[in-house]
Amino acid sequence: MELILLSVLLWVALTGLSYVVGVSLCAYYFQSKRLWWGLLAVTFVPFLPFEFLEQQEAIPSVLLHDNLQQYAEPLIAMTRNVRVTLPWLEVLFTTLAIVYCVGLIFHLGVLLTQYRRIKCLCLSASRVESYSQALYQLPITCSPFVFGLLKPKIYLPMEFEDLPNDEQEALIFHELTHVNKGDHIAVMVWRLCCVIAWFNPFIAKMEQSFIRAMEYRCDELTIARYQIEPLVYSRALINSLKRVKMQTPVDIAASFASNSLTLDDYKKRFTVILKPQSKPNNWPLFAFFILSCSVLAYGNLQWARVTISNSTTWQWPVESPMITSHFGHISSFRHNKAHQGVDFAGSTGDSVMTVADGIVTVSDNTTLGKNYGKVVLIQHDNGYQSLYAHLDSIDVAVGETVLKGEMIGTIGETGRVTGPHLHLEILHQNTRIDPLKRLEI
Repeated sequence: MELILLSVLLWVALTGLSYVVGVSLCAYYFQSKRLWWGLLAVTFVPFLPFEFLEQQEAIPSVLLHDNLQQYAEPLIAMTRNVRVTLPWLEVLFTTLAIVYCVGLIFHLGVLLTQYRRIKCLCLSASRVESYSQALYQLPITCSPFVFGLLKPKIYLPMEFEDLPNDEQEALIFHELTHVNKGDHIAVMVWRLCCVIAWFNPFIAKMEQSFIRAMEYRCDELTIARYQIEPLVYSRALINSLKRVKMQTPVDIAASFASNSLTLDDYKKRFTVILKPQSKPNNWPLFAFFILSCSVLAYGNLQWARVTISNSTTWQWPVESPMITSHFGHISSFRHNKAHQGVDFAGSTGDSVMTVADGIVTVSDNTTLGKNYGKVVLIQHDNGYQSLYAHLDSIDVAVGETVLKGEMIGTIGETGRVTGPHLHLEILHQNTRIDPLKRLEI
């Protein structure tokens, strides 16, 4: 619970940092759409599941040394790892979850309403027959835009046919460039990201920056590919700006004069159109992303090594669990030393099941101390291991892959015991922890 809240806060902070870095880089890479895709992707690197890379020695050294430190270890671990779940934290988490769901439904409803409104508007359009492309003219004043994911169509204002031919071509070619580059899909993806992460203001800011870069890039490609005079193109853009104030919002479409751009953005567009700048080398940007991903991935891996993951649910090792001795329990039978695991009551021959998926690393009565009797040791993900002792029979071999809930042996009374039972130990990074912190309760 705490980990989820911390992860969300960390992600919001990372997106904020990415946005600030992106704004700085825009001074050189203002036409780069990949910049914003890359910055968005970088924010997820710390949350990638790198724990599968975590390896642990086959047999923890703590199981091979019978000394006072070994017996005192459970009490030390209990003191170090005690975590108190406060009722107010559960209430806070539940409240935030409800608020998020309500916000998600609201923003999704707004998006669907907007999509339906634009779709209804597009149904009123008529086909422009004088062009070979799929062009449609609307009965309203607006800026040209592209709408439709799988079958994108270009929609033009009602005064389109009254425009000079060179301006008509500038409008059409601009929208065709959007279609060819898949910008209409990219805009929708960013809109969905904003809806899902409605609580994160930096995602919306990154979306606006992406649209800004998309338009800069589209202007450059359109002028270069179709050999349009920059002055003609600028005049077409100015006329579109005059119409954009009266248009129906089309924020989920790629349009010639987007509602997402500010006056300063359009000034920048005119400057770039009339005075093209040389394109910067992309290698520094590529190196920046490689370095950022490497640093965040390394931090993620280090976090996985020291954090006890609660994302995977483990199960009980016996069918009807009845605990007879808890972790850290002091008993005269153990010479007043702390219990290193949890004991489950049972009868000889009762099934013993693995608590999680893993690989068998020990399966005998000789590798570990004789007090364990017949024992099975299983290696799990993220540096975890589980030990099952005092078994009557063993049904798995070293190197065998086992699944959660799979039978690995039967309860017995081998080793130093007073009667048949299962002794279960859980280890993480060569340290015993309370098994009840990992088992499904």
